[in-house]
Amino acid sequence: MSVASTPPSILLADGDPDSREMFGTFFRRRGWQFDVVDAPSKLSSALEQGPYDIVIADVALPGADSLSLIRDILEKRPSQAVIAVSKELSYDQALKFFRSGATDLLNRPVDFMWLERVVQQIVCSRRNDERERLSYQFVTSERTEMVFSCSDIIELDTVPLPIVGRLEAIGALDHAQALKVRLAVQEAVLNALEHGNLGLESSWKEELHPDGADRFSATRRDRLRDPEFCGRRIFVTVSFDGTALEVVIRDQGNGFLNFPQGGAPERFSEVSCSGRGLALMYSAVDEVRFDHNGSEVTLRKATKPAGRH
Repeated sequence: MSVASTPPSILLADGDPDSREMFGTFFRRRGWQFDVVDAPSKLSSALEQGPYDIVIADVALPGADSLSLIRDILEKRPSQAVIAVSKELSYDQALKFFRSGATDLLNRPVDFMWLERVVQQIVCSRRNDERERLSYQFVTSERTEMVFSCSDIIELDTVPLPIVGRLEAIGALDHAQALKVRLAVQEAVLNALEHGNLGLESSWKEELHPDGADRFSATRRDRLRDPEFCGRRIFVTVSFDGTALEVVIRDQGNGFLNFPQGGAPERFSEVSCSGRGLALMYSAVDEVRFDHNGSEVTLRKATKPAGRH
């Protein structure tokens, strides 16, 4: 379906009646669908009512802080495309708007030829993204390999897993399953960081130093500064074969003692990541396998046949 055959849907937020009339005239001539609001409270209500391809927002809207206006829009709809309209924009001001999440910026007086081109580009891109998401049901296999340093894991906080979102979108995983898989992978990566690469023991959390800090936290902090430990890598391989999602996490630590190849540890009490972490992993996926003396863990989750749209 071409963009031209489906008119863009626009939400215009503008406090100036003359400006609203000018935009409205342009939208009607182009055959675009649009709604108009003149206050931040009405903008919020409109966003709750239904999705729009683009929000065109005058950053001088009465009763709203310019940067907060954009952030408020994205808080309600994180993936919303927003074109910010302003009378004067210096480089520094433009940078602030972009960093606040604006998709693009429009100066006054309005260049409507430029606006038409940008709207078409945004709408085409967003609808192509939707087609790609829906077409994922026809993907029969996929493999992604990622390599992280210890500092990368600390900075990222979570490992990106876009494939899980795509599998959820096509019905191969339900929402609860997708969430648990994400949590299980994050737990396995954290274990690879702390118990693998940094060589920390869970029992150290109970050992308190004279200053009140526990041995686990203090050692973690020191080893993240030590090149011998922080220079180690974590390897994450994510693959989908059409029937199951498999995530393999491998660290460069020394592994665990008494660990049989390709299975679970002989005694969970000897594994630093036992307890909540292992319970989470085993409950989230169909198979948990340890290899290379415990320095590699494989999580495997069967997927449902993708729905046809």
